[in-house]
Parts: sequence; C-alpha cells; structure tokens
Amino acid sequence: MRNTKWTYKFQENIQSELNFDKNILSILANRGITTSEEIEFFLNGDETNLLNPNSFKDVDKTVDRLLYAKETNQSVWIYGDYDVDGITSVSLCYLALKEIGINVNYYIPLRDEGYGLNVDAITHIKEQGGNLIISVDCGISSHKEIEHCNNLGMDIIVTDHHEINHGIPNAFAVINPKREDNDNDFKYLAGVGTAFMAILALYKKLNITEQAYKYLDIVAIGTVADIVPLVGNNRILVKKGLQLLKSSKWIGLNMLLKRIFEEPLSKKFDTYDIGFIIAPIFNAAGRLEDAKMAVELFVNDSHVVCDNLIYDLINKNSERKEIQESILNSALETIESKRLDSKNVITVADKNFHHGVIGIVASKIVDKFYKPTIIMEIKPSEGIATASCRSIEGFNIIEALNSMSELFIKYGGHAGAAGFSIPIDNIEKFDIAINEYAETVLESSDFIKPIKIDCEIPFYKISYDLLDKISTLEPFGFGNPSPLFSITNCNFSNFRAIGKDKNHLMMNLEKDGIEIKNCVWFNSQDMFEDIATLKEIDVAFKLKMEIYKDRYQYKIFIDDIKPSNHINNKLKNTFCLYETVFPLETIFYTRKVLNDKKLSINFTNNEVTIVSGRENVGYLDSQTQFLLKNLKENFNTNFSVEVIKIIQKEENFNIHIKIHKDINFVSYAIKEGDLFKDIKNFLIGDFNYNYIQKNVLANIFRKKVNTLAIMEKSRGTRTLIETIALYYQSIGKKALLISQKDYFCNYIKISKTFIKGYDFYIFLDCYENEELGTNSALIISKSILKVKGFETIVDSYSIPQNINIVSESELFNKQHIYSKKLPFNDRFEILKNLNTLSEIYGTEDIKVIL
Repeated sequence: MRNTKWTYKFQENIQSELNFDKNILSILANRGITTSEEIEFFLNGDETNLLNPNSFKDVDKTVDRLLYAKETNQSVWIYGDYDVDGITSVSLCYLALKEIGINVNYYIPLRDEGYGLNVDAITHIKEQGGNLIISVDCGISSHKEIEHCNNLGMDIIVTDHHEINHGIPNAFAVINPKREDNDNDFKYLAGVGTAFMAILALYKKLNITEQAYKYLDIVAIGTVADIVPLVGNNRILVKKGLQLLKSSKWIGLNMLLKRIFEEPLSKKFDTYDIGFIIAPIFNAAGRLEDAKMAVELFVNDSHVVCDNLIYDLINKNSERKEIQESILNSALETIESKRLDSKNVITVADKNFHHGVIGIVASKIVDKFYKPTIIMEIKPSEGIATASCRSIEGFNIIEALNSMSELFIKYGGHAGAAGFSIPIDNIEKFDIAINEYAETVLESSDFIKPIKIDCEIPFYKISYDLLDKISTLEPFGFGNPSPLFSITNCNFSNFRAIGKDKNHLMMNLEKDGIEIKNCVWFNSQDMFEDIATLKEIDVAFKLKMEIYKDRYQYKIFIDDIKPSNHINNKLKNTFCLYETVFPLETIFYTRKVLNDKKLSINFTNNEVTIVSGRENVGYLDSQTQFLLKNLKENFNTNFSVEVIKIIQKEENFNIHIKIHKDINFVSYAIKEGDLFKDIKNFLIGDFNYNYIQKNVLANIFRKKVNTLAIMEKSRGTRTLIETIALYYQSIGKKALLISQKDYFCNYIKISKTFIKGYDFYIFLDCYENEELGTNSALIISKSILKVKGFETIVDSYSIPQNINIVSESELFNKQHIYSKKLPFNDRFEILKNLNTLSEIYGTEDIKVIL
C-alpha cells in the first residue's frame, strides 16, 4: 500500500438549528464554519458582501492619485509579474483604467529579467514618458528599485500580496492585505484580488461601483491560478467570476473559451477548468516566451488579432507540456540513479532544465515522493542557478531559506512554495544546509502523506441529493478543498488498468446491494497487484456528478485505498438513516408525459417506484431506493412527493422531485379513547406513555385542570406536546406552544409570546401570568415552580443499576444498547428485557422508557 495515513477531520455531534444534512455540516465545520451567520455568508455571500476596499491602507491615497493622473492626462504604467496572477492583474488594471479615460500602458518583464521590479525597466518607462507606475503582484520587497523610481521623479504605487519581509517600501502608496495597519484582517487576497480592491474603490468614488464587477471573471482566473485560500473575499470573487466566464465581455477570453470547451454558453465553469485548462494556456506565454501576448489577448478587441494570439498561446502550451514532461523524466532518472529520494529534501539541478516549468516539475515530484523538492536550472554563462521550491505539510520552505539567506543572490515565497537565485558554487553548500535544516525540524512521520478525510459516509448516501448539496459548497480549491469521503468494507469488481499507457486503475465498487461503476484512481498503476489480492477495501474518494445520455451519473474519483480491517458497524449506518434530513431532492427519468403531477411512492416487489394514479411512471436510483426502504422498515416512515420541475431531453424527461417525510396524521376515530389510541400508535407505536406523560395527559383530559409538569426534556417532552397538539388538531381546535428559545415541533404553532384566541396553551420553560380558563394550559418546566391555579405533577423515575447512561459514540462497541435512533423493533426488544439484561448502555433518551 501507499505510504499514507488517513486522518478524519469530522467533528462528532455537530449541532445546528439549521435543517442541514449532517455530512454537509461536518464539511463546513472542517473549514471552520459553524454558526448560522457563517454558514449563510459562505453559501450565499455575493459581491455586495465584499470587504470595503477602503479598509485597506493607502487605498484612499491610490484613488486620489489616479484621479489626479486622469485630470492631468499623466501617463500611467501597470507593471506586473509574468505568471497568471500577474497577467490578470495587469489586464484588469489596464482595462479598468482605460475605461474611465486614464492614459494607461503596461509592462511585464521577460522571465530572463527575473521576478519583480527591475531598474532597467523602470528607466525604460521613464524614457517613454511615464509619470506613475502601479506595480501589481510584485514590488513589496523592491526597496532599491522603488528608490530608483523616486529618484527619476516618478511616483509608484505598490499593490502586492506577498509577505512583507523587509518592511514597507518608500512608495507613494502600498496596498497589501498583509499590512498590519489595514482596517480588516483578511490577508489572503491574490495579486489580482489586491489590485481589484483598488479598482473597486476607484469606481466607488466615481459612483460606478456596479461596473467594476464585470471584471470578476479576470479576477477569478488569477485568484484560482495563484492558489490562495478560497475563503471569505476570495470565495466571493471566484464564485461570481465563474458565473461570468460563459458570457465574458472580453473578446479574446470569450474566443479562447469557445476554442477549448464544447458549448461554453451552457457550461458550468469550475475551478478545475481554470486551474488545469485555462490558466496553463496563459501561463505558457510567460514560461516560454513573453507574457505580454497573454495580456494582449485579454485587452485586445480585434477578432483577427485575438485569433492569432489564441493559436500561438495554445501552441506554446503544447510546447510547454513537452518540455515539462522531458524535464520531469530527466529529474526522476537523476533521483533514481543517485537515490536522492532517500534524503530529507530532494534537490536536482541541471543546465538543460527550463526555468519556466521547473515549478510544475517540483510539484509533481512532491506528489510522487512526498518530500520537499527543489529543482534548479543552471545558467553557466551567468554563473548562477534559478530554483523553484515546493514543500510538504510541516516544512515551511521560506523559513528554511531564511536560515541560510547568505547563500542566495535573492529569494522569496511562502510556506509551501518559494524561489531563489544562487551562485553555482553555492549549490552543493545549499544541498547540505537544507538537508541538515530538515533533519532538525522533520520527523519520519512527516514523510507519510496525510489523507485528510472529511467524513465516512454510507454507500447509499452517494446520490443526487448529496451531490446537489455538495455543489452549494463550490467553488472548491485551496482552503476549501473538494470534500474527501471514505467508505469501509467495500467489495470491488471489474478491476482493470486503463489509459493509453495503462497508468490508471478502474473498478466497480459494491456495498449493501448498491454498485457504482467505473470508479477511477489516476496514476496508480503501481498499486495493481496490491489491490488485486484484496477481498474488501476501504476507499478514500471525491465525488462528482456527470450527465450521460441525459441521465445523471455519480462518479467516484479515488484518492487512496487500504485493506479493510474494520468491523462492519451497521449501527453507524442505522444512526445515519435516522438522521436523514428531509426533503430529499432527486431525479427520475421517464418517457411518459406526466399530465398529472400528483405523484406518490410505491413499495412493491422490493422496488421503490414513482406512481401517478395507478401507473408506474419511473424508478428511483438504487441509493434512494435503499434509503427509503430502510426508513420505512426500521422507522415506519411514510413519504410524499413534490414535483419541482420537468425538463424534456432528447432521451427522456428529467423529473426533478422533492421527497418529503409524510408527517400527516389521519384518524377516523369517533370515540375520544380511540382517537388517543391512534395518536399514541402514530407517535410511539407499541410503546406506552411513561409516568409523567400519562399523569399529565390524565390531568388535562380527564381531570380537566391546568397543569404544571416538572420534567426533564429527555423524559418525552416532544411526544407529550405532539399528543396534545394532534388531539386539538383532530377535533378542529387550535393549540399554541410558547417558548423563548428556538424550538421546532410538528403539528403546533410556536410563538415566543402569548397570543389570544387559542383553545390550549403550552408554556415550555417559561410562563407569564395570563388570563386562562380551566383545562386550557400546560406548563412544562425542568425546574420547580409555584404557579397559582395550576396543579403540579413532579416526575418520578429511577435508573436501574443495570442501565449505564453514556454518550452516543460509546454505544458502538456495546452489545445491549438503547437510543432513539434505533429501529422501533430494536428499542422495543430492549424495553421487554429491561429488567433481565445484566448491562444496558443507553444515551439520555433511554429515560423516556423508564
């Protein structure tokens, strides 16, 4: 098996007043999103929720300076980096400033000029008549170059997002999300996001704020490409930008998308499309030649020019792939021949490497060996080497470089990725130093690749409903990764190698009578023999929903596989069944025209079908069938169907439906005693009311007196309330539940204050003196009260010595257990043997049957 360790991020017993699927809540909690307000912002935040751009230091100064440049027709130059973040930053600023009438030009250095500002380029801009430079995605560490700019009599505004390692430079203005004196604490903007904040403030000052948002597709490309966390502001920028891509206003970008995607107008773009398809095309220009051609594609409005640029960029990207593959193979050969993978840090240097792709090569080597990796291009004519560094969790590469800074000509970066220039004579010294440093900070366990799983899910949960809910968490990326799930004790079949070079594995996964076909594990050919010998496997995977022949398919993309060594714990699946959140959304397919949209669910011949009148019109997928059958069998759950929309396709009709838990109570009883019997059977089946429930109901309905019940919530408060509510509902009268806390209960209206006009009132842990008639009120309180005009009943029960009250997680390895989440039959069996079993383990809700 692979050298991996599985860790579960899932938090047990996540609580929320929101009616959300527990797996979705756990995914959100794993990202630090727990409160209702945080969840609402995460799911529904839009451009109106962006941070105030003026909360960034020096944004006001920047706006005023740009407006002065506009008024006086000064020449403004945008100076950017040659990666995608720099390219999009330059394009954004050029387009936005040009739109409002500023005289604007741009400059991006060739890769051979090196990253960031350089003196010769600044001199060139001055010679071209430049009055103001705006740096984007660079400049925060360029103190010497900024002083040169000042000496030439040009102002310079720095917009950058990189670490401030050497203080704030002496520029006219410095906008950086990592400044400690900002009036907000969001530090994760990309270079293009930082530049956008300046543009947004400028447009806001001009009262044209809405016009700034049309640039968010450009902002999204740079933000995703720069791998900043997709949280907070970044999530909003990317989410909105992805929506704009299909109808981008920028001619070159629009033409490119039509060239590389089928039907882009109907496509739902995601971060994969940007990170692995769109961004590499723009990146290729800066990596191999001149990034200006990528900027030109964004800003040019000539179809002919853009068509030629697209042709060149796509060719450059193909060339980049070939060069990258050649260098990767060469690096791997060196690593193998010199056994470099046995060292703490892998360092490979060669004069035949191309500096434009060594960062990608370093990343791929980290993926293979899970060790910090540095790839260098040696430049003999200059006497230096340029390097790209990629790291692993637990090894901060920039801190490592800081500890040996004397070895470098220059360097920079952050914890996971960095770059440097170094004299050739220092390469061997660096290799020794970086490995000695790693020896002091890394342990052997740090080289085991962590597989961070959000939560384990039952196989039946892999359905349209779950995948549709997961889609609300998009866009995924760094900081908000696509959720990773696991399934244990899975069977597999049709196991085979696929792909041109047979370097991927594919299989069908089976569990609980459910099969998902063609589950793929990329770049895993080395695992074929290990997997083939196993009978049951545990699988870590991501999910995706695709459409094939007008039907939705659930796709599993495997991250890792381990031999099963788990006891197949059916109890967890049963609890998960109980916790199913309704309504469930799903789809069935039919070729029949539905004239009547009143549908129902039918259980016959071990199948679950959708019925219109007496006619079967469709079948649910096997996962949803499994879920509904088990809920009905174990918890006597009934269901109703709501049609959401009907979409006609070439192959069929897609019928989108919501399946609701049918909680309607119907009784045809004439006598009051028979009505109460029907209510009891509906609510608790073969169980009987306990001591406090019986006495309270007798007081209200036989003695007909106002009653104060002193009882714990776990003694069946909800059943008591619902019994009273159903009685009044059945006889055509109204009951009101009054509670100061948020509370949900079926069959009864709930209010935080007293409302006149109801036939019966229930006060839950609260009471105010009201004018109430006899037999018109119940107070339920966990603490003892004295209320005039109410007869008090104090609950009385004891916990037998053979019963142990434990947490839910402690039940899983016990034999005789009780929980409200168990099927009715299992609970009733415990009740029958309550006094004969030597040990019973139950959660707090066992108290309801005592």
